[in-house]
Amino acid sequence: MNDQTSFDCNDFIELWSNSEIISALQNQIVKNSESSNFTCSNVVIDSRKVQKNSLFIALKGENTDGHLYLDQVFENGASCAVVDKIPDNLNNEFKKKLIVVKNTYESLNQLAYIARKRFTGKVIGLTGSVGKTTTKEILGKVFAIQGKTHMSSGNLNNHIGLPLSLANLPFDADFAIFEMGMNHSNEITPLSKLARPHIAIITNVGPVHIEFFKNEQEIALAKSEIFLGLERNGYALINIDNIHYEFLYNQAKISGINPSNIISFGTNIYADYKLIKTNQIAVENKLEIEASTKNKTTLKYKIGSLNNTHGINSIIALACLDITKSSLKKCLDGLSDFGSENGRGKINHIINNNKKITIIDDTYNASILSMKAGIENCLNYQKILKPARIICALGEMRELGTRSNDIHLELLEFVSKQKFDLVILVGPQMELASQQIKIPNSINFLNSSSAKTFFETCLNDNDLVYIKGSRGVKMEKLFENLIYKTSAK
Repeated sequence: MNDQTSFDCNDFIELWSNSEIISALQNQIVKNSESSNFTCSNVVIDSRKVQKNSLFIALKGENTDGHLYLDQVFENGASCAVVDKIPDNLNNEFKKKLIVVKNTYESLNQLAYIARKRFTGKVIGLTGSVGKTTTKEILGKVFAIQGKTHMSSGNLNNHIGLPLSLANLPFDADFAIFEMGMNHSNEITPLSKLARPHIAIITNVGPVHIEFFKNEQEIALAKSEIFLGLERNGYALINIDNIHYEFLYNQAKISGINPSNIISFGTNIYADYKLIKTNQIAVENKLEIEASTKNKTTLKYKIGSLNNTHGINSIIALACLDITKSSLKKCLDGLSDFGSENGRGKINHIINNNKKITIIDDTYNASILSMKAGIENCLNYQKILKPARIICALGEMRELGTRSNDIHLELLEFVSKQKFDLVILVGPQMELASQQIKIPNSINFLNSSSAKTFFETCLNDNDLVYIKGSRGVKMEKLFENLIYKTSAK
């Protein structure tokens, strides 16, 4: 059974009983609920995601306060709400369903702690500069074939998202997969110690969020914090192709991990789990993978994508399956229909004013590593689709600090060596860098809103378009109307 958590299940599953919630929060409770027989099927912090039998935890953030939506929460069917104050204007019947605590954030963490404590399955935790979410999705896909698998929804990987994912962890699942993100030192340590993974993965390390670090090695050190919560006799998986491999390997040893449990993956000849080669099967829209395991077993399988970066992601899954003694062939064959999600390399074939356009939507976020990989993937599609033109629309990268100009120059130098028919650059950092490195057939815009009108009118029949940028640039604006129009037909 696949339990990839999305908080919108139709069937009722008892996740928390009233007594379990009270027991878990006993050190936090100020006033108990007057309802004594309720059960909860999921834990939510967003009032819009409440469904029948939800447990709502009212958190106060920078822009909103969950306590303001309690009437709506109970009208939508919540069994109970955890609050640290009672609004005066709340319906009296609803007040009976409140558990008042000292601190709702601490209560969420306490639920997460108890959920992990009662869980007897295997936990996989992963972090990295790029590829975390895609790798998580691939892991979820293969492990769901092996057993009941719980996976954090979307990008729930920070100090709130991870505890929320843990609080929704069914005690009877076989596997749980959690992503851990950071942009400062000492952020992954508490996440890893809360999740206590049996396998800790670092997909790679690059200059992402480098605004908050002196150099890449500091980023590598921050990523290696994931080893600090590893269960006894747990495994560390490290990318041997990454320039920080030796440093990460040493950090794993310093963290107390048995060297025999420090596992490498990648294309390097010395990798424990190795990507031998890939073969693009255009007619099937699939990538054929040839790989080898630590004991030198060679196997082949297919991924429902032509993106070569998914090949390395799948090697991570291969290693995890082997470590947990899961069925390799059966589980890996499940990747045959794996495809990219919106914002993460999804291929959109649209009709715009009777013109056939192919758009590669890679707009979720951007770093120098993912930018280069995405462009290379686009060029692979060019060979397969043979478009009339190839257009590259790139938004600036954020959180790069004093290295921002250097990294943008590195990207544009890479772009200048490719043969694009049109390059659209968005953002002040892109404009600054383009003044130093001239890109043929390029045009600059300060933001995605100003680029949108031009983009919608510049498309020709049989164009292939690659679009990427940091989340804050919102590069999806360029084509959102086109996708909408197409979907409406």
